[in-house]
Amino acid sequence: HFGHSNALRQARAAGTYLVVGLIGDDDIVRNKGSPPVMPMSERLIALKSCKFVDEVIENAPYDLTPEFTRKLKTHYKIDYVVHGDDPCITCDGKDAYATAKELGMFKTIKRTEGI
Repeated sequence: HFGHSNALRQARAAGTYLVVGLIGDDDIVRNKGSPPVMPMSERLIALKSCKFVDEVIENAPYDLTPEFTRKLKTHYKIDYVVHGDDPCITCDGKDAYATAKELGMFKTIKRTEGI
């Protein structure tokens, strides 16, 4: 929807190359309690066709563990992680972006009003 497109636009404007982590359906169900409106295959097509997105990491974890965050820095050469200003809590109640925040790798963008 427009809110996601706006988030991608803001994230791209914050840097020069946008790599998007696409969370798998099972991980979304585990952490949010219900499946996404669009299955991963459709979300992948949408992301790959978006003019703001340069690269997609398929099956990115919902929870950015220390191991995955290190991979983002070393393998993908990512400087920071961007997410909306809404909380992102894992199924066990922790902040999904805690590691990125602790490492100073987290930037917040504004959510689209009304969505």
